Amino acid sequence: MIRYYEEKDIYEVAKIIVDDWKIAYKGIIDSRYLENLNYEDRAKRIKEKYSKQKALVYIENDEIKGYCRFGENRGDEKEYGEIYALYIKYGERNSGIGKKLSKKAMEILKERGYEEAVIWCLKDNKNARIFYERIGGELFKERKIPIGDKEYDEVCYKYKLL
Repeated sequence: MIRYYEEKDIYEVAKIIVDDWKIAYKGIIDSRYLENLNYEDRAKRIKEKYSKQKALVYIENDEIKGYCRFGENRGDEKEYGEIYALYIKYGERNSGIGKKLSKKAMEILKERGYEEAVIWCLKDNKNARIFYERIGGELFKERKIPIGDKEYDEVCYKYKLL
Protein backbone atom coordinates (compact mmCIF):
# COMPACT_ATOMS: atom_id res chain seq x y z
CA MET A 1 0.00 0.00 0.00
CA ILE A 2 1.19 3.52 -0.76
CA ARG A 3 0.02 6.44 1.37
CA TYR A 4 1.22 9.86 2.46
CA TYR A 5 3.54 9.57 5.41
CA GLU A 6 2.42 10.63 8.84
CA GLU A 7 4.33 12.10 11.75
CA LYS A 8 4.36 8.70 13.46
CA ASP A 9 6.36 7.33 10.47
CA ILE A 10 9.28 9.75 10.78
CA TYR A 11 11.62 7.59 12.89
CA GLU A 12 11.12 4.52 10.68
CA VAL A 13 11.78 6.62 7.59
CA ALA A 14 14.93 8.00 9.24
CA LYS A 15 16.17 4.46 9.85
CA ILE A 16 15.63 3.51 6.20
CA ILE A 17 17.51 6.60 4.99
CA VAL A 18 20.47 6.28 7.36
CA ASP A 19 20.86 2.55 6.76
CA ASP A 20 20.63 3.10 3.00
CA TRP A 21 23.29 5.84 3.03
CA LYS A 22 25.68 3.68 5.06
CA ILE A 23 25.37 0.80 2.61
CA ALA A 24 24.75 2.44 -0.78
CA TYR A 25 27.32 5.22 -0.38
CA LYS A 26 30.12 3.13 1.12
CA GLY A 27 33.18 3.84 -1.02
CA ILE A 28 31.47 6.87 -2.61
CA ILE A 29 31.04 9.30 0.30
CA ASP A 30 33.72 9.91 2.91
CA SER A 31 33.55 7.11 5.51
CA ARG A 32 33.84 9.53 8.45
CA TYR A 33 30.72 11.33 7.27
CA LEU A 34 28.80 8.05 6.93
CA GLU A 35 29.93 6.81 10.36
CA ASN A 36 28.47 9.94 11.97
CA LEU A 37 24.98 9.50 10.49
CA ASN A 38 22.37 8.52 13.06
CA TYR A 39 18.63 7.97 13.28
CA GLU A 40 17.91 10.78 15.75
CA ASP A 41 19.54 13.53 13.68
CA ARG A 42 17.89 12.31 10.49
CA ALA A 43 14.49 12.09 12.20
CA LYS A 44 14.90 15.69 13.38
CA ARG A 45 15.69 16.84 9.81
CA ILE A 46 12.68 14.98 8.43
CA LYS A 47 10.40 16.44 11.11
CA GLU A 48 11.53 19.98 10.14
CA LYS A 49 10.30 19.31 6.59
CA TYR A 50 7.20 17.36 7.60
CA SER A 51 4.67 20.20 7.48
CA LYS A 52 6.18 21.79 4.35
CA GLN A 53 6.67 18.85 2.00
CA LYS A 54 4.59 15.80 1.28
CA ALA A 55 6.09 12.35 1.02
CA LEU A 56 4.84 8.87 0.31
CA VAL A 57 5.59 5.63 2.10
CA TYR A 58 5.23 2.10 0.84
CA ILE A 59 3.84 -0.23 3.48
CA GLU A 60 3.67 -4.00 3.40
CA ASN A 61 2.71 -6.18 6.38
CA ASP A 62 2.46 -3.03 8.56
CA GLU A 63 6.13 -2.22 7.84
CA ILE A 64 7.46 0.81 5.99
CA LYS A 65 9.64 -0.47 3.18
CA GLY A 66 10.07 2.66 1.08
CA TYR A 67 9.88 6.45 1.15
CA CYS A 68 9.59 9.10 -1.56
CA ARG A 69 9.59 12.89 -1.00
CA PHE A 70 8.72 15.21 -3.90
CA GLY A 71 7.37 18.61 -4.93
CA GLU A 72 8.37 21.78 -6.75
CA ASN A 73 11.84 21.79 -8.27
CA ARG A 74 14.34 23.27 -5.81
CA GLY A 75 16.36 24.71 -8.71
CA ASP A 76 15.63 27.66 -10.96
CA GLU A 77 13.47 25.67 -13.40
CA LYS A 78 10.16 25.88 -11.57
CA GLU A 79 8.34 24.33 -14.53
CA TYR A 80 9.66 20.92 -13.42
CA GLY A 81 8.51 18.88 -10.48
CA GLU A 82 11.21 17.09 -8.52
CA ILE A 83 11.60 13.85 -6.65
CA TYR A 84 13.88 14.89 -3.80
CA ALA A 85 14.36 11.53 -2.15
CA LEU A 86 13.63 7.91 -2.97
CA TYR A 87 14.76 5.33 -0.43
CA ILE A 88 13.95 1.66 -0.26
CA LYS A 89 14.74 -0.49 2.75
CA TYR A 90 17.99 -2.09 1.70
CA GLY A 91 16.83 -5.71 1.83
CA GLU A 92 13.78 -4.83 -0.28
CA ARG A 93 15.63 -3.48 -3.31
CA ASN A 94 14.73 -4.92 -6.72
CA SER A 95 11.24 -5.78 -5.49
CA GLY A 96 9.39 -3.10 -7.49
CA ILE A 97 8.85 -0.75 -4.53
CA GLY A 98 11.01 2.04 -5.99
CA LYS A 99 9.20 1.86 -9.30
CA LYS A 100 5.79 1.98 -7.60
CA LEU A 101 6.72 4.92 -5.36
CA SER A 102 8.33 6.97 -8.15
CA LYS A 103 5.39 6.29 -10.46
CA LYS A 104 2.89 7.45 -7.81
CA ALA A 105 4.95 10.58 -7.06
CA MET A 106 5.10 11.40 -10.77
CA GLU A 107 1.34 10.90 -11.10
CA ILE A 108 0.79 13.40 -8.27
CA LEU A 109 3.25 15.87 -9.82
CA LYS A 110 1.35 15.55 -13.13
CA GLU A 111 -1.93 16.23 -11.29
CA ARG A 112 -0.29 19.37 -9.90
CA GLY A 113 0.31 20.60 -13.45
CA TYR A 114 3.90 19.56 -14.11
CA GLU A 115 4.75 18.07 -17.50
CA GLU A 116 8.29 17.05 -16.52
CA ALA A 117 10.12 16.05 -13.36
CA VAL A 118 13.75 15.68 -12.34
CA ILE A 119 15.67 13.41 -9.97
CA TRP A 120 19.24 14.06 -8.81
CA CYS A 121 21.69 11.40 -7.66
CA LEU A 122 25.39 11.06 -7.05
CA LYS A 123 27.25 10.43 -10.27
CA ASP A 124 29.13 7.49 -8.74
CA ASN A 125 25.96 5.82 -7.47
CA LYS A 126 25.78 3.29 -10.29
CA ASN A 127 22.82 1.34 -8.90
CA ALA A 128 20.65 4.45 -8.61
CA ARG A 129 21.64 5.58 -12.09
CA ILE A 130 20.72 2.21 -13.60
CA PHE A 131 17.35 2.36 -11.82
CA TYR A 132 16.60 5.95 -12.90
CA GLU A 133 17.44 5.11 -16.50
CA ARG A 134 15.35 1.92 -16.34
CA ILE A 135 12.26 3.91 -15.31
CA GLY A 136 12.68 6.28 -18.25
CA GLY A 137 15.01 9.03 -17.07
CA GLU A 138 17.19 10.85 -19.55
CA LEU A 139 20.48 12.35 -18.42
CA PHE A 140 19.86 16.10 -18.25
CA LYS A 141 22.70 17.91 -16.48
CA GLU A 142 25.36 17.75 -13.77
CA ARG A 143 26.49 19.78 -10.76
CA LYS A 144 28.70 19.59 -7.69
CA ILE A 145 27.19 19.37 -4.21
CA PRO A 146 28.74 19.55 -0.75
CA ILE A 147 28.26 16.62 1.60
CA GLY A 148 30.09 17.06 4.85
CA ASP A 149 33.37 18.80 4.10
CA LYS A 150 33.77 17.43 0.55
CA GLU A 151 32.19 18.04 -2.85
CA TYR A 152 30.68 15.34 -5.01
CA ASP A 153 29.46 15.16 -8.60
CA GLU A 154 25.72 14.78 -9.01
CA VAL A 155 23.72 14.00 -12.16
CA CYS A 156 20.14 14.89 -12.98
CA TYR A 157 17.63 12.74 -14.81
CA LYS A 158 14.58 14.27 -16.47
CA TYR A 159 11.25 12.54 -17.03
CA LYS A 160 8.26 13.33 -19.19
CA LEU A 161 5.13 12.95 -17.08
CA LEU A 162 2.71 11.00 -19.20
